[in-house]
Amino acid sequence: MEMIPVEEALTTVLDVSRRLSPVTVAVQDALGKVLAEDIRPPDPLPPYPASIKDGYAVIAADGPGEYPVITESRAGNDGLGVTVTPGTVAYVTTGGPIPDAVIIHFIFF
Repeated sequence: MEMIPVEEALTTVLDVSRRLSPVTVAVQDALGKVLAEDIRPPDPLPPYPASIKDGYAVIAADGPGEYPVITESRAGNDGLGVTVTPGTVAYVTTGGPIPDAVIIHFIFF
């Protein structure tokens, strides 16, 4: 059997294929299925910009240096972020609300 060019094969496949109509299935029967449309939550979760790692909230314009830690910003406090003033920093846990910027804190063993 002689091979056909890719473009011709693609045209043949697209000519004979069709989009299936969406169906509704129970969650337990959805394994292996593809969603017909994107699912979007009504509200973002968490409802605030959150840190993806533990670190320190800083004022970016302060630049490098040593600054006192004035407070903590922890996950689950309903987005009540901390206010970091110039010359200070706040410890931020993973998932905590972030103000201006977060410097990631790495611990190496």
